[in-house]
Amino acid sequence: MKKFYGAVILKNEKNFDAIKASEILREKIKEKIEIFDAENAPDNSLFFILGGDGTVLRYAKKIAQKVPFVVGINFGHLGFLSPYEFSEIDRIVKDILTDENFTIVKRKFSKVISKFGEIEFLNEFIVQRDIHSHMIDVKIKIDNSEMGSVLCDGILISTPTGSTAYNLSAGGSLVDPQANVLSIVPMMAHTLFKTPIVVSSKRKIEIEANPRYNEKYFAISDGDVLGDQNKVESFEIESSEKSVNFLCTKERNFFKIVNQKLGWGIRNGSGKRYD
Repeated sequence: MKKFYGAVILKNEKNFDAIKASEILREKIKEKIEIFDAENAPDNSLFFILGGDGTVLRYAKKIAQKVPFVVGINFGHLGFLSPYEFSEIDRIVKDILTDENFTIVKRKFSKVISKFGEIEFLNEFIVQRDIHSHMIDVKIKIDNSEMGSVLCDGILISTPTGSTAYNLSAGGSLVDPQANVLSIVPMMAHTLFKTPIVVSSKRKIEIEANPRYNEKYFAISDGDVLGDQNKVESFEIESSEKSVNFLCTKERNFFKIVNQKLGWGIRNGSGKRYD
């Protein structure tokens, strides 16, 4: 039996519907579990986060040190980190707090080490040219073994959690969130050989970015710009010990979400979409 030591309700403060829903949720659970604010919540608390995937991502990074158990309620677009709709809230509360009908998915962080410091990311790390710059030459090493270099707009390193985000748009593979791997995805590479590569997260990835004519490029972690650079710089990426636990009711797993929200396996508008 999993014991939660309290509950916290977080929401997208700019979304009126999420704010209103958070008040309704508070009324529904206040007799079932003690409610805290995020700062005072004990470790191993249940965190309901109401918003889109971006909202869940931002809060998850802030609360990771509290060993939280996150339930994402979607008030955004697709919703992979927030797979539930608020219309389901009565069943979700019952599944989690009464019936214990859930599984725990541990989503691990990775980290990048560079002149900008040691930064942990849950979705992706990107080296990307400025819009006015030429392509950059990116050399890639795996465990100190040179793999090659590619002329491209940028290079993306994605965790399994990030595989449904920018990685997907850039042509990377969908990855089981429980797989211990990292994806290396060249962005708009000027070559025929630009297949994304998946490596074990136990390996160390080194990226050396070399801009043309000392033009500007950026280092970006989970959408936050770490800084810009205009000369050769190296970035080391490796696994982190930090993780966040996400709760998933047993009838709503990653593969069903891929089918429901991306339509994977549906051809020409036909085929089965599993509810």
